[in-house]
Amino acid sequence: MGRKNHILIVDDGKLVRAAFQEILRDEYFILEAENGMEALDILSRESEHIALIILDLVMPVMDGFQFLEEFGRIDEYRFIPVIVSTTNDDADNECRCLELGAWDFIPKEFHKEIIRFRVRNAIEKSRVRFLEYDSLTGVYSQMKFYQMTRDMLDSGTGQQFAFIHFDIDRFRMINAFYGSREGDRLIGIVANAIRGAMEEYGRGTFGRIAGDVFGICMPYDSSDDIHKIINRIRREIKSHPVQYYLETCSGIYLIEDREMDVAVMYDNAALAATQCKDQYMVHDVLYTKELSERLIQEQNIIDEMDVALEEEQFIVYFQPKYDLESMSPYGAEALVRWQRPNGTLVSPADFVPVFEKNGFITKLDYYVWEKVCQFIRGELDGGREPAPISVNVSRVNLYNPQFMETLINLVEKYKIPPRYLHLELTESVFSEEARTIQSAIKYLHKAGFTIMMDDFGSGYSSLNVLKDLDLDVLKIDMKFFSKGNTAEKGAKIIEAVIKMAESLDMTVIAEGVEEKGQVDMLTNLGCDYIQGYYFAKPMSQAQYEKLTNGIE
Repeated sequence: MGRKNHILIVDDGKLVRAAFQEILRDEYFILEAENGMEALDILSRESEHIALIILDLVMPVMDGFQFLEEFGRIDEYRFIPVIVSTTNDDADNECRCLELGAWDFIPKEFHKEIIRFRVRNAIEKSRVRFLEYDSLTGVYSQMKFYQMTRDMLDSGTGQQFAFIHFDIDRFRMINAFYGSREGDRLIGIVANAIRGAMEEYGRGTFGRIAGDVFGICMPYDSSDDIHKIINRIRREIKSHPVQYYLETCSGIYLIEDREMDVAVMYDNAALAATQCKDQYMVHDVLYTKELSERLIQEQNIIDEMDVALEEEQFIVYFQPKYDLESMSPYGAEALVRWQRPNGTLVSPADFVPVFEKNGFITKLDYYVWEKVCQFIRGELDGGREPAPISVNVSRVNLYNPQFMETLINLVEKYKIPPRYLHLELTESVFSEEARTIQSAIKYLHKAGFTIMMDDFGSGYSSLNVLKDLDLDVLKIDMKFFSKGNTAEKGAKIIEAVIKMAESLDMTVIAEGVEEKGQVDMLTNLGCDYIQGYYFAKPMSQAQYEKLTNGIE
């Protein structure tokens, strides 16, 4: 047998409460209060169990009208029905009660069947209302919102519609730092802002999907209509003072097929909204098929990454570096390629950005480092003196407090002198957290590693970096040696960089060298090493061993 619903009887008359007890106790668990103040106290402790309130109007301390006023101010009581018990048919009192939120009236004539019927009816209606409306905000629940959206779309012949996914950026952090009560308050603010904007617009549906996520479906005449609604909501939200940084995100899906499942429309808008999370100062993203395909591709990569690493589908390639003085190979850069079991290749341009976003790049970095260490160990065991191999270090790893210890433990595991392993860091990394990077470089230098700056000149603070950090090698991209009207300027920039590096006792490697003219120029300018397709493309370990050691 199921648990009985609780009914709260609020009446100063002991006999009246006893009469209601007699009529209702077989079906319900009865709570009693002698006035509105007592009733509010009981509600503060038992509201989640109370299915209905029977309320007298004339009481000491706090009467029924005062109770209804206080009761109506508390959102969590929104779906508890109140039936007013009356002794007469005072129309003015009934109107006032209805305005204050009363659901129904029971005459104090104690007709048992009428009382039981009205109580059951009110509780049933409240259950339906609870399913249709979100208990925290009072807007449509997800189910009801989808239903109302479907009805609107089915009747909107010839009209354009947009579906909007709207949420609070970093809401989980706000909830964690400031508590669930503040989180609920913020959700209420957003709901009221959406309600106000949509009521003003006069068309469309809206509801709470879950957590801080709201859905809006609206007809529109132009894209301006959509952005006006979103901006109106944002202005209203930001008009409420908060003690933390607050931004919102919206994903917009322009509905092409009104027969599409509403849940799929939401999914499309949600996909677009995810892109707001990865871009600074981007708060609105429009869904496109290209975006969907890219996100599906990214998800496929994420789904496969652990198995790919376990099965060693990631293959380390080596792109040789050439000594310009001897025109012979001297070391290489380790690059990673992903070859699926079916033979297809996944481009690093596709998987590296995904791994950088989700943090998997730390595992991939370690995998590459270990493969390179194994290669160097094999060279040493074969009695050969290997040239240094450079490996890339992602920005994610630099912020990993275990990064340096992990790297040192790795070279110690394979008994490799750190001078054989050069570390490449892109210039953009150096400008983010100079103090953190500076500390890491100092530590790694002390351990014996060589530090290289990749893509020198691509950022905005190259000279500051050189001034503040102790680097060993600069890698410059031959994009500076551009063709056309700017070729001469590009050559002068490269010449200046090489001279500056020489004065700072730094080695220079030019990458992306593809033409003999570039080789000649770099040789004349005193560049130390070059790397690029002119001499060699990235190659397998076996091919690299054959190149450097003559192994058949």
